[in-house]
Amino acid sequence: MPETMNSASKGQVAITMANLPPVAGLPSSEFGLAIGYVLGHHLLNIRDLHYGYWPEGLPVEMQNLAQAQANYTELLMSKIPQGVKTILDVGCGVGNTARKLLDRGYKVDCVSPNGFLTSVAKQMLTGRATVFETKFQDLATDRRYDLIVFSESLLFIRPLDVAFTKALSLLNPGGHVLITDIFAVPAEDKSPIGGGHNLVEFRKTIAQHSFKQVDDIDMTDGIARTFDLLDQTYREALQPAYHMLLTRIADKYPFLMRLVRWKFRKKMEYYEKKHFSGRRDGKNFKKYKSYRLLLFKRTG
Repeated sequence: MPETMNSASKGQVAITMANLPPVAGLPSSEFGLAIGYVLGHHLLNIRDLHYGYWPEGLPVEMQNLAQAQANYTELLMSKIPQGVKTILDVGCGVGNTARKLLDRGYKVDCVSPNGFLTSVAKQMLTGRATVFETKFQDLATDRRYDLIVFSESLLFIRPLDVAFTKALSLLNPGGHVLITDIFAVPAEDKSPIGGGHNLVEFRKTIAQHSFKQVDDIDMTDGIARTFDLLDQTYREALQPAYHMLLTRIADKYPFLMRLVRWKFRKKMEYYEKKHFSGRRDGKNFKKYKSYRLLLFKRTG
């Protein structure tokens, strides 16, 4: 594994929020990522958008989230096969994982369809990597890679068949695909936690392509603690603040509040039930989801 790291790349890159593009046209999922990053970066110095990985002994507290996210990235990088030199980071987020890979001496390109996050990533990477501003399935390049990384990005690509066909076209002979992501598992009722391809269907689909599984690590327990932390934050901080705000508006502007509740009642009830029900915790995450680190090698 390359280990080259120069002194300039070791330092943290200052991200200038004032220079980032507007978010008015972003889809709701991408808007949520943008807001989450801005708040997390300002309040907790968070430089990643993926979940945290909590080993035994690390207290599940908000001030430790950045460390848990760093643990996640370290585990991912520890599974990069020997001999890999070129990497494509699909859905690079704000570019922090790509930055760490560059610091270790890999040649890295990124794919990012989110205009806001692309701008952050470009600041983070300071010209050291090419960022393709497109969806992975629409990527057009003559470059080929030893490794393609899907770090919590595969869930956004549908259908799966397209993702694997595209990956094969971009890999060098003997190249690898490394996936860390959330998957849905069979359950008797509907999951309160969204996201993720069906794990059974994922395995069936990738088996139809020229890939051989090399590694499969169940990260579910370590990831689930992130959901305990988020659930606690919603119940103990965001929910009281939300109700205080609504009460304040109703007191100052009663007509306006009645109008808002009439106009957006269903949406408000949906989001209140979604985020304040207490069901989006680690226990239910482990019931309805499986979080895997999966490594596949191109065959043929």
